[in-house]
Amino acid sequence: MVKIPADWLARVFLSLRRSALDDAQAVAAELRPFTERPGQRVPVPRATVLRTELALRVELSRAEEPGRRARLHEEASQLITARLGTAER
Repeated sequence: MVKIPADWLARVFLSLRRSALDDAQAVAAELRPFTERPGQRVPVPRATVLRTELALRVELSRAEEPGRRARLHEEASQLITARLGTAER
C-alpha cells in the first residue's frame, strides 16, 4: 500500500476521467473511492498506483496542449515520488 493525499488523487482522477481512452476511464473509476476523504492520506494498493502511473504516461504521450502535458507530467512525477518514498513495507 502507498499512502497518498486524497486531494491529490482527486486531481489525478479528474485528469484521467477526461480521457477518451477506455483504459484511462477504468483507472479513474478505480481511483474514485480513494478520493472521498479530503485532507487525508489514504492507503492505495500498489497495483492501482502502478496502473495509474501507466495511464498518466499514456495520456502524457497523447496530450497536445502544453498546459495539459505539464499537468500530466507533474501528476505522474508526484505519483512516482509517493510510490518510491512512502511505500509501506
